[in-house]
Amino acid sequence: MQNLNKLWKIFNEKFTDTGLAKGAFSTPGRVNLIGEHTDYNEGFVLPIAIGKKIIMLGQLRNDRLVQVFDLGYKAEANFSLDNLSPYKKDTWVNYLMGVMDEMQKAGYLLQGVNLIFISNIPKGAGLSSSAALEVVTALTMAKLNSLEIEPVKMARLCRRAENNFVGVACGIMDQYVSCLGQKNYALFIDCRSNDYDLIPFKDHNYQIVICNSKVQRGLVNSEYNKRKEECKMAAEFFNHKLKREIRALRDITIDEYEIYQSQLPEVIARRARHVISENRRVQTGVQALRMGNYSTFGQLMIESHKSLKDDYEVSCAELDLLVDLASKQEGVLGARMTGAGFGGCTVNLLRREYIDAFEKTIKQGYKKITGIIPDIYVTPPAEGAKVLELRR
Repeated sequence: MQNLNKLWKIFNEKFTDTGLAKGAFSTPGRVNLIGEHTDYNEGFVLPIAIGKKIIMLGQLRNDRLVQVFDLGYKAEANFSLDNLSPYKKDTWVNYLMGVMDEMQKAGYLLQGVNLIFISNIPKGAGLSSSAALEVVTALTMAKLNSLEIEPVKMARLCRRAENNFVGVACGIMDQYVSCLGQKNYALFIDCRSNDYDLIPFKDHNYQIVICNSKVQRGLVNSEYNKRKEECKMAAEFFNHKLKREIRALRDITIDEYEIYQSQLPEVIARRARHVISENRRVQTGVQALRMGNYSTFGQLMIESHKSLKDDYEVSCAELDLLVDLASKQEGVLGARMTGAGFGGCTVNLLRREYIDAFEKTIKQGYKKITGIIPDIYVTPPAEGAKVLELRR
């Protein structure tokens, strides 16, 4: 990433100084340590903010025009705050527009703005570059327009932008961790109540390592919607069977599941088993981290991958290969696919002294079979959205 001085230089070459408030802001991507496909089942997730981020520079204008330049893709767009409707092509612009639209709908008064941004969050890898773009836009617009929006409110606003304007039915996890993530902490989120808790991840002998398969996530939308439907069918089945209200699979215990599983269609039974057991793994994992028990946490990651692969069927050959290679390495406590699946990344828990050997062996082993050299990122839990500088 270029340093701020360099970025301001580009900004000043691109735009005329309006003499109004200006500033620089950053937000991170995220990786989910455990709790996959539980969010839309009103369950539990445990992501961290990562060291990859978006930096945005902005300055207010005296009119209602927004001019934005994406440095990475050398793409630009101009639009008016009075006329926000989604683009059919250049869809990246919709993430910024959607946030500004939701801010105005919430009654916040915005001025036009000149913006540039640059990102080193890999796109299409399931590390949430889209939520980071939404949150950095919200933070930039809020601070430049002197608006106080607390992080939880900002996360919800960004989620609405993605649901309503971009048209993606995402849960709250990505925006929450982008807004609320903290250094050396994972973020435990209850996706029903939206309550959250910071869980310490402070032992520097252990590191989170992300392996990017470089397989663009295919199938995600169609299969994702199918899984949601299957989970809904399972929840409705339990709602008929049990003598209490079942709103989502999060309401079923493992014991209840085992009593009735044989009455469910085989595929639906497997989908339900994944979600119910994964929710339990997240809760057990949180307890393990609180006690500094990293080996238990690693074991839960391994179980999570097996469940995603066999019961939920959202893995792919490349992700399975990365997990397989990792689990044979010395010093690896846990490995699993992360994100929606069908490509993207794996997340691994390692003893720190084994990282170099791990990187070398994974790269060689993966390339030998797939012909692809995977990208590998070592990242302790990073901090969430922040103001880098603000000049009024």
